[in-house]
Amino acid sequence: MIRHRSSVVVVLSGPGGAGKGTIARALVERDEGLVLSRSWTTRPRRMDDSADAYVFVDRAAFEARRSDGGFVEWNEFLGFMYGTPTPDPDEGRNLLLEIDVAGGRQVRDRLPGALFLFVDAPDDGELRRRLLGRGDDAERADARVDEAARERLEADELGYRWVVNDNLEATVELVAGLIHDHRASQD
Repeated sequence: MIRHRSSVVVVLSGPGGAGKGTIARALVERDEGLVLSRSWTTRPRRMDDSADAYVFVDRAAFEARRSDGGFVEWNEFLGFMYGTPTPDPDEGRNLLLEIDVAGGRQVRDRLPGALFLFVDAPDDGELRRRLLGRGDDAERADARVDEAARERLEADELGYRWVVNDNLEATVELVAGLIHDHRASQD
């Protein structure tokens, strides 16, 4: 089981380029009670990915782990597989999942008491600029912007709380406060 008496699960979703990864890293650096789940993916490592951003595997390794029940959620997105490994509970620490909305739906079905946050860019033009800036080509950036519209609808349907990342430091502070409030409500 993922959630137990003294810990909570936080799901951070949003379109690629919205800043989820940067926000997640900043939260974990500031909060020793928060641990980031490291997702698996079959996509190739991008130039801006740190070595520990994901567990990069081929499709066969991913599918073998999935078959063994090794993911709390998984999804195929734009031709690549992504999955959150089933974690070992860490007493007293809160688990942060940086996953897409489809994965969030799977987590919601298993853990309805988790905190669900949707991070978005201020607008599609800014989202596209960020995607191009991190190395996506124009065609992939456009596909991700199109997918963002679908993700927004799904996040709204699932009742995610919305966070617009128009100022990184302020957004990190806002999300940290939401996590703090959620922890307090679980005690």
